[in-house]
Amino acid sequence: MLTDVQTLSPGQFWFWSVSLSLLTLVALYFTFRGLRRARIIEDTPTARIRSAPQGYVELSGEAAAMPGEPILSPLTMTPCCWYRFQVERRHEKGWRTIRSGMSDGLFLLRDETGECIIDPEGAEVSPRGKNVWYDNQDHPIAAAHYPAAGLNTDIPALDLAMKLGEGLVGRNYRYTEETIYPGDRLYAIGLFKTLGEADRLAMREELVKDRLSQWKADHAGLLARFDRDGDGRIDLTEWEVARRTAKREVTAEQLREQAPVLNTLSQTDQEHRPFLISAYSQYALVKRYRLMGVAALIGFFLCGGVAVWLFTLRFAG
Repeated sequence: MLTDVQTLSPGQFWFWSVSLSLLTLVALYFTFRGLRRARIIEDTPTARIRSAPQGYVELSGEAAAMPGEPILSPLTMTPCCWYRFQVERRHEKGWRTIRSGMSDGLFLLRDETGECIIDPEGAEVSPRGKNVWYDNQDHPIAAAHYPAAGLNTDIPALDLAMKLGEGLVGRNYRYTEETIYPGDRLYAIGLFKTLGEADRLAMREELVKDRLSQWKADHAGLLARFDRDGDGRIDLTEWEVARRTAKREVTAEQLREQAPVLNTLSQTDQEHRPFLISAYSQYALVKRYRLMGVAALIGFFLCGGVAVWLFTLRFAG
């Protein structure tokens, strides 16, 4: 072994040395990342939506769809709150991704005190629902026929093995779809904000500006409505009348809508305060991040040890 290492060309030796050193640094990063996330989840108390403070907040409840157009998973066209999918094609050296994507649509988290709008952009999402199946076309037209090993399924073990075997033989496309469904238990930690009266006033000002811009675009309509002296132009006094009219109309519309208080949870833009959404319980999520941290720590010592060993053998004696 000593002879093998010492006879490596300089290019081969430095390639393996640099690669192992980089892997050591990556493993160290994921060690701290996993353990830090576990500590954040443990140290942040769970709040109720109705009484949650503004800022970095941990919530627990149930996933629900927003009113309006539903979110559909792209592979199975199933109504859901969130999805992530991947389509892979078989090649000589394994599977290659040809299409993938992730939902960025808003959905709700509800507890017994209220509801909060979840904006999943920038979140680290851990869903429970996952289907993997195989077929011979890149656009599946049916739901998953070949569930992957490890999923919660009622298929007997022998039948599951036969289906998996059938899926791996002669089928060139693999589909993976992860989902969060309405009614799933949901844990989330992120930036909590309540849309209060100050926000509504700011929104009102923006709506007034938009309305005035629309009126200005229709110059003939603007003159017909606000050109009191008929001189073919809108002077400062007439423009002030138009502005007050727009403000009255927008205020009346807001009052008719009687918009409820809106709570939102979104990303924080701070690395030390991650935005996490999980269909796993808080305990399961902490355990998961700790295991990731420990696995990365083992990788750190293995890669670092091999790198030191290479240097020692190369320059020994």
